[in-house]
Amino acid sequence: MAAVFNVNDFLHPLDLSARGHLEGIPLLQPATKKYLTAVHDRRYRQYLLCSAIRLGPAQLPDLYRLLPPVCDAFGIAEPELYLTSGEANAYTVGHSHPAIVISNLLLEALAEDEIQAVLAHECGHILAQHTLYRQMAQTMLVVGQAGASAVGMGAAVAGIATAQIRNALMNWYRKSELTADRAAVAYLRGAEPMQRALFHLMGAPKWMPTEISFTAFLQQATEFDELAENKWDRFLARGLESGFTHPAPVLRMKELNEWVETSAFRDLLGIAEAGHLDSRPGCAHCGYELGPDWRFCKRCGRPVPQPTAPVEAGA
Repeated sequence: MAAVFNVNDFLHPLDLSARGHLEGIPLLQPATKKYLTAVHDRRYRQYLLCSAIRLGPAQLPDLYRLLPPVCDAFGIAEPELYLTSGEANAYTVGHSHPAIVISNLLLEALAEDEIQAVLAHECGHILAQHTLYRQMAQTMLVVGQAGASAVGMGAAVAGIATAQIRNALMNWYRKSELTADRAAVAYLRGAEPMQRALFHLMGAPKWMPTEISFTAFLQQATEFDELAENKWDRFLARGLESGFTHPAPVLRMKELNEWVETSAFRDLLGIAEAGHLDSRPGCAHCGYELGPDWRFCKRCGRPVPQPTAPVEAGA
């Protein structure tokens, strides 16, 4: 089917500018070639196959069913989806054959539409072709923390982590998250599921959604901005951000809240909704209106029965 969205629908300008700066570094391309020589997708896949659960129609299908509709909407090949144990997290590995990994503790913390937001966020990284540079950044972090020999990457990978590349790569890495957040919001046609997911990742219990106040949390963003009124405060704020692999949650929340109020987002919804018009009945499971060539319901992820070709009578 034709994709509902393309990357330009939600590409964040900070992602675009930071990537341009990164790719303007003369040593980046030789460093990337060294990385590709030293690190292969096969290593990540071998690890996942032997230590995680690969989801599919016959393996935890109620969770797996949430992924294909996202891939259809973004027009990307379906990545493998793995479930693993560990702290609340989700990430994508593999630059030529991507796989999404989601942890059991994250699933326990999120409602279904919040899981959809996380999957759309990860698929947004794939659509935006973030995976190679993000994987390089993640490798540099591991090498920096444990040493190249400890992770089996050798001097080839350690050698790419020059200060200029490392700083530019991590700056872009954080800003690429803003594009992926927008992808989740575009797919779900609103910011609330992604914002709730961020709340739960910060520790808000799943069982108290009615007590969450986005307004109160966004006030923290205002106070954060007010603390950076002079040069020294701005320096401290930059230092705080540089300690994270992701933008600070309060800033992610603020970015999403501002984006959904723009005319660009309203226009995007108009385009998306125009592609969802259909004379067929709604989804048999949730009643959501179905698009003319949907294979899965975009709201609940259930398969949509496909029309069968009439059987011609024999001569």
